Amino acid sequence: MSGIIPLLILAVYFSFVSIRSGRYRPEERTLKITKPLSVMIGLSPLIGTVIFAVLFVFVLKGRLSERATHAFLVFVVWMYATRFYQYISAYYKKKEILACSAAGVLFSVALAFVFTPLDRYVSLIYSRIDWYAVFLGLGLYAVFYAAAFITAKKRRREDDE
Repeated sequence: MSGIIPLLILAVYFSFVSIRSGRYRPEERTLKITKPLSVMIGLSPLIGTVIFAVLFVFVLKGRLSERATHAFLVFVVWMYATRFYQYISAYYKKKEILACSAAGVLFSVALAFVFTPLDRYVSLIYSRIDWYAVFLGLGLYAVFYAAAFITAKKRRREDDE
């Protein structure tokens, strides 16, 4: 459980920061950075799927379930780090969001580095929950997009008013 708890903390923390950031409008001058990041985050699952499919078919042989769950989990953690970075760029004048997002980037990147070696991932997560790690990754993925959806919906509602 030692590897799973930090991932759950990351998901809860991200939800908290996302919902808090929904209260504010992004700074206008940061749109040149934040808009492409949003597009990149939106397209990343498709691009990641293609890249990992090619890797799994042609390069990586053996231990497929370990490698696939590892790739998916680390990929989602990097998505969290990228969104936190986007929050830093978009809300740099809001000290609360800036500090929380900076902590989120550091925490996400640290988790990504901890889980990146396959053997460490296997000892911390896969050996404990086996192929159920897919559900952990899907849960993190769902929290990521649910928080983003709630924040976007809140902003649209405010724009309509």
